Amino acid sequence: MEAQAEIRHRLDIALRLIDSVSGRAIEESSVHFSPQKAGETPLRKGGGIYLFLNTGREPHEIGVDVYGYEPRRFMLDYPEPEERLPIREVYLLPLDDPTRDDILTLRGRLPGIEAIEAVSLTEADCYIKAFDARKKSMVVLNQRSSRFHHIHYGLLNREGDAYEHFEVEEELSLYEIKCRKALEREFQVNQPIARVIFGQTTEQGEYVLKVPNGEHARYLVRFEAGGKEYFQKVDFHTGGTLLEYQEQTEEKEG
Repeated sequence: MEAQAEIRHRLDIALRLIDSVSGRAIEESSVHFSPQKAGETPLRKGGGIYLFLNTGREPHEIGVDVYGYEPRRFMLDYPEPEERLPIREVYLLPLDDPTRDDILTLRGRLPGIEAIEAVSLTEADCYIKAFDARKKSMVVLNQRSSRFHHIHYGLLNREGDAYEHFEVEEELSLYEIKCRKALEREFQVNQPIARVIFGQTTEQGEYVLKVPNGEHARYLVRFEAGGKEYFQKVDFHTGGTLLEYQEQTEEKEG
């Protein structure tokens, strides 16, 4: 009887490619990851998911190029051994296309900017009802029966001038989710929750953020600069650029 070899595969990381504007998984077949070792090809699954098997877990920079999207490079950090292996969401911006009228763009330059994202001020997915800090569970009012297909959401405050970015670990039901961490800020019942839309920045201080072109395109933009976070309301129909964060600091102090 011939000996049979036992082949084992270890899942090191799973990446899900997502269109940052629509929030939908990217099903495009022309996808390239770099750098890539010889014979190292991620296993493509449905829903924009790619499985990296037996690749090792050393943090490193990785690039992804997808047809129809801006190329992106980012640091790939792996979970601790005791953590449940999560799916890491990778958000890509559609390439500029003058024939498309379904996307609105905020673009500019702000020295020192490190990250940029936004949530809608008019389109809430649901509303918070309660939060158990010990269990890290959130109960929501979900009149639209929205599913928590994403990981990143923002909890807007009453004034609509700030939000807390939190991550969903598990959807327990249509009315309850488990968060990865406890909320850090105080909240009031019925504060709106909306999907976070990610933009991109460069080391040269350039930024770009794209959102769906709808009847209402008012967003609260959150950006990081100098190790601090800042918020600015933006109507994408009227355009404009981000205020210098020094000006925002002066306005708050004044």
